[in-house]
Amino acid sequence: MTPRPPVHSSYAEYRPPAPVGGCEACRELAARRSAVKAAFDYSAVSDANVRLRAHLLEAHDT
Repeated sequence: MTPRPPVHSSYAEYRPPAPVGGCEACRELAARRSAVKAAFDYSAVSDANVRLRAHLLEAHDT
C-alpha cells in the first residue's frame, strides 16, 4: 500500500469556514451560503464564505 502524501497547510484555505454554534450571525451567514449553493450560484457561495471568514475573524478571533 502506497502512503498518502502529506496534506499541505494551504489545504485549509479551500475548506468552507464552519459557523460557531450559538452565534446568530454565523447561523445567518451559513444559511445564506446554503441557499445560494442550492441555487448553483457558486460565485455567491464564494462571497458567502468570504463574509463568514471575515465575521469569524472579527467576532470570534478565529
